[in-house]
Amino acid sequence: MASAVAGFVAVVAMVVGASSAYAVQPVRPGQWYLDSWKIEEAWTISQGEGVTVAVIDTGVDASHPDLVGQVTEALSWPGYGNDHGTSLASSIAGTGRGVSGQGVYGVAPKAKIDSYNVGLRDSLVMDPNKVVPAIRAAADSPAKIINLSFGGGHFPSRDEAVAYAVSRGKLVVASAGNVEEYNQSISYPASVPGVLGVGAYDQNGIAWTKTLAGYWVSLAAPGADIVSACDGPTRYCKASGTSGSAALTSGVAALLWAKYPHYTANQIIRVLIDSANKPNVPVPNEYLGYGNVSPRNALNWTGDPGPPDVNPLIGKRGDMPTASPSAAAVGSQSPSPPPTSSEPSAQPPMSPVAAPPGEGRDSDSGVLLPVGIVVAGAAVLGGGVFLFVRSRGNRPGPPPVGGVPRG
Repeated sequence: MASAVAGFVAVVAMVVGASSAYAVQPVRPGQWYLDSWKIEEAWTISQGEGVTVAVIDTGVDASHPDLVGQVTEALSWPGYGNDHGTSLASSIAGTGRGVSGQGVYGVAPKAKIDSYNVGLRDSLVMDPNKVVPAIRAAADSPAKIINLSFGGGHFPSRDEAVAYAVSRGKLVVASAGNVEEYNQSISYPASVPGVLGVGAYDQNGIAWTKTLAGYWVSLAAPGADIVSACDGPTRYCKASGTSGSAALTSGVAALLWAKYPHYTANQIIRVLIDSANKPNVPVPNEYLGYGNVSPRNALNWTGDPGPPDVNPLIGKRGDMPTASPSAAAVGSQSPSPPPTSSEPSAQPPMSPVAAPPGEGRDSDSGVLLPVGIVVAGAAVLGGGVFLFVRSRGNRPGPPPVGGVPRG
């Protein structure tokens, strides 16, 4: 059914029943991006100790085996869901304790999560009356990093809160956006000056075909077939989208900040940019920004982190269009004027659907598919809610960009 939520976004939801039987297989082998990053080598240097990441989203299931002891409920409202936020939190700080130690590992397993629950129940629409106070509360908290894995048009009070967080010395990481979920040309809050906007790349190290391109893209991180914790029959899901890319980048930033606790957010951004694996086209560009984020490169970086009080994105990427590769290299697009009063919807929608291990994803809708389900007999589809946000129509995704090293 279709409806307008608070007058600013249209969604379609469908509820299906629960699986009658399932068994969970090891999940960690499906985290291709951790293997690509050779994350165990990075963990010999840092695991994110002492760093807290504020996840402003749909809330987090702190009882999930991979998140027990990792989450503080910083701010919440009764009746609000937690599936999407659980996915993000596990990508940042999952411990892998589930499935006999073969659950989901976050990039920074010794970091901590402050959960700000601002998502409407059974929906990934962010409540505008909750988002603003949550961002401001996180800005005034001890958390060093604020993860915003949602996006939409310009919403003045929210974007002012984001700017406030940047001014308070927080590293604000936001998802760049998914092509099929947007009907505006500029993605907020990723385009707020000083925010680290993150696009997605795939298993080949090239731009994911549905990553939203724009001057607000600062870096790219893995965003295709990302395994994470979730609610649902197996408690593990797989999805594609820049929500996961932002969360993984927040985890890398936590690793780096744990090693260099005296750095400012501006210096963390500088190291992430300078240490990124560069594509074979000019940077910054609208699909991969300054390149593909690399935990090992960042932790072994020996260059100059830059001045502590200068954000390297402002005046170069965060408030104006940046250099883009040729149309022949990455294609072109014709932007339309952005709306001025829409509040964001989360990305991607979260809804488990029964599937055999290692199979299936709905990249067009960003729907999460459960991982490791063995269905007995005539079991029905796993329970959950489908949520589809309005599409950009026939706007194509980008052709491949890069051939960029992934590690």
